[in-house]
Amino acid sequence: MYRLISHTMTPAFSTKSLRNGAIPMGHVLNIDHFQMSEPTFPPHPHAGFSAVTWMLPWSSGAFTNRDSRGDRSRIGPGSLHWTLAGSGMLHEEIPETPGTICEGLQFFVKLPEDLETTRPQAFHFDPHELPRADFDGGHAWVLVGRLAEIESSIPSYGGVMIAHVQVDGRIHLDVPLGMQAFGVVLRGRGQVAFGAQGIEEINAHEAFTIEGSTLTLEGRGLHVLVAWSEEMVGKAEFRGPFCMFRPERLAQAAADFGAGKMGHLAPSPVRWTR
Repeated sequence: MYRLISHTMTPAFSTKSLRNGAIPMGHVLNIDHFQMSEPTFPPHPHAGFSAVTWMLPWSSGAFTNRDSRGDRSRIGPGSLHWTLAGSGMLHEEIPETPGTICEGLQFFVKLPEDLETTRPQAFHFDPHELPRADFDGGHAWVLVGRLAEIESSIPSYGGVMIAHVQVDGRIHLDVPLGMQAFGVVLRGRGQVAFGAQGIEEINAHEAFTIEGSTLTLEGRGLHVLVAWSEEMVGKAEFRGPFCMFRPERLAQAAADFGAGKMGHLAPSPVRWTR
């Protein structure tokens, strides 16, 4: 088991974080389980990957999302906002009601090299629009990819599948062979087993690698983010908010941002904590 690392950036923003490299995560670059109660990040660009916000169903608050392509969405509890930044766009996500805690996940999913400069776009799903897989011992919201014959409409590259699994009993999941697979415990405690291997205890804010082709989760009120993808080919590098496989593309993204080619987005008229 791997314990997520706690970070407090301001009194109004903290995370428990997992980075690719701590455990193998394929195309998933990071998982940040955040709590934010005041506007923290003014409009900022991304390029080369998808920046994803999954507002947890039990969150007290909601985000207002805006981007440089004209999207404005409310990311309420149980809502998913998927910003496929591609060649580059700006966005801003701030608490709808300052002082109310918004609890969710933000994760970055790397696009393959041949698609990292694709046209940027945003996908938004309110709770009733998300595909859900039901099991005898619980259910799963399928955020991207395909799980138990249920498929998200968000484009999945590199075999990426990410689902939020709620366990109220016992759930068995089939894991495709050859994938880098892992789980992150978001809430509660329970047990995990892989195939015929022994049972392990799991607790909130722990991560684990998934070994073999069968995953069993058992508990009550247990919430686990389950993900897998193909191993990422090549080494992706960050330069500020941009992530590419080649230095010349990082340089181009910076130049495009400086030239205004990613669009423009004025900060919301609020008090910023950072």
